[in-house]
Amino acid sequence: MPIDTKGRPIILIGLMGSGKTTIGKELSKMTGLKLIDMDSIIEEQIGKSIPEIFREKGEKHFRALETALLRYIEASINEGKGSVIISTGGGIVLRPENREILRRMGFTVWFNVEVPVLLERTSRSQNRPLLQSPDRFEILTRLNKERAPLYEESAHLKLDSTYISVQDTVPLIHEAALRFFA
Repeated sequence: MPIDTKGRPIILIGLMGSGKTTIGKELSKMTGLKLIDMDSIIEEQIGKSIPEIFREKGEKHFRALETALLRYIEASINEGKGSVIISTGGGIVLRPENREILRRMGFTVWFNVEVPVLLERTSRSQNRPLLQSPDRFEILTRLNKERAPLYEESAHLKLDSTYISVQDTVPLIHEAALRFFA
């Protein structure tokens, strides 16, 4: 079902494993809006995977790349190219500048998921540099505690998507976006 976002994006935020990319793909199918996956764009532009970027240049460098891409996307939106869905990286909210941009740029949805479910969803992935440790549960718990207030600050809608299916989540976002952009 198409949606008029008034030239502004629907932005998906949350911890790794919260479903941003998966839900973004389904939301894209439902709305006809293009999905932009920020991590994929960074990998494509740099020619390296996220773990390689972290290993070779560090997290601070990666966060700078994220901010530069977010600024570029915001500029594109200001030129009328903003009717898209944006799937962000889990740490996009760490920089205050990014939180401000996310909040003003479009309709920002935070997928809040309980840590045990995040652990299960990320358990088979080797593409998550912050989880390259024997105690993934402790890391996810700490990241969740540190980032939850930042996601809250950035989001227009908080969705607890721990136990809700993608098929049920997508219509909820669609309805909320219709109200937001009305």
